[in-house]
Amino acid sequence: MTIAILAILLFSTWYTPWRLKTALGQKSQILASVTQFMILAGYIAVIMTKYYITSPLGGVIYNVLGLLFIFQVYLTISVFILHLFSRPLARFNKLKLLTQLAIMVSLSLVIIGCAMAQLFTVTETVIQVKGLEKPVTIAHIPDLHLGSHRTRRYLDKVIKTIQDLKPDIVIYNGDLVDSDLALSERVFTKFKQIKAEQYYTTGNHEFYVNTDKALALAQKAGLKVLRSRMVETHGLQLIGLEYMNGDRDSSDAHRVNDLFLNEELPKIKRDPSKPTVLAHHSPVGVQYVAKEGIEVMLAGHTHGGQVFPGTVLIGLRFPYFKGRFLVDKTTLLVSQGAGTFGPILRLGSFNEIQLVKLVPSPDRPVKGL
Repeated sequence: MTIAILAILLFSTWYTPWRLKTALGQKSQILASVTQFMILAGYIAVIMTKYYITSPLGGVIYNVLGLLFIFQVYLTISVFILHLFSRPLARFNKLKLLTQLAIMVSLSLVIIGCAMAQLFTVTETVIQVKGLEKPVTIAHIPDLHLGSHRTRRYLDKVIKTIQDLKPDIVIYNGDLVDSDLALSERVFTKFKQIKAEQYYTTGNHEFYVNTDKALALAQKAGLKVLRSRMVETHGLQLIGLEYMNGDRDSSDAHRVNDLFLNEELPKIKRDPSKPTVLAHHSPVGVQYVAKEGIEVMLAGHTHGGQVFPGTVLIGLRFPYFKGRFLVDKTTLLVSQGAGTFGPILRLGSFNEIQLVKLVPSPDRPVKGL
């Protein structure tokens, strides 16, 4: 992904100013060149620092760069389309007007997407689980991305929603934090307001920050950290996996360790006669989860592509990138994420808190028979 973004930036740094000069004149080319060079330099700086943001100012700069990058993508696409029809448009004296309109539309999309990213929705899913004795409700919240992307104010809204939903279990399924800006007791103390059992698995972003401090703060706030281990609760065997790749043959741009799901999952001893829910930050490796006969898998990581055209292209990388799927007898539920990464922007997707209602299967054997 990093190489693809750099390629887009390098191309647009040359191409877009050239097309703007053709349509609007020399001044627009100079302004566009300076702006796009700043974006390119800023993005390279972000890569070199490995997203390690420790100051509020750094967070602001990082977020602005993200929004400018998306604006640049939309503008480049727009001027490319106009380029294809430049001759007839020039003949009718419409090229300048439509180029100005393209700039306004690109800017409007970023503003709308930024506004959409401040909201979230609750989606409810009912799953019948064989062997479950009584209904269990889980609030599934991956990808909150506390730090430079999500402030305490946004966390307050999420916590208030969780309290209103009154789940039995809350699972923060990876990427709870993505910046050291969030690693303070002032932030994590807020989780103590929630009365339900709270569990926390690691995502890839937990390894881009002070991991030990993040997990210690979570445990102090009452979150039970599940790093490739199982607990029994509410009649369920709940497995939380460390973030890992699916197997040794598949690639992962966010690889943070040498663990593989198909090797680690069989090491966790469980009772096959009892219902099991598995939480893993990424939907990769679901075929191995199904092979183990696990009833439900919860995942996030993909953000549903987050921003168009990513919402379309994400399917090339993740065949299961949002929604509900049945893989053999395993129900896979992939969240679009409760927060955002990169630009604070949503277009073609939405921030999502999943309320998962597990209910006994109608064919559940009656006790004593």
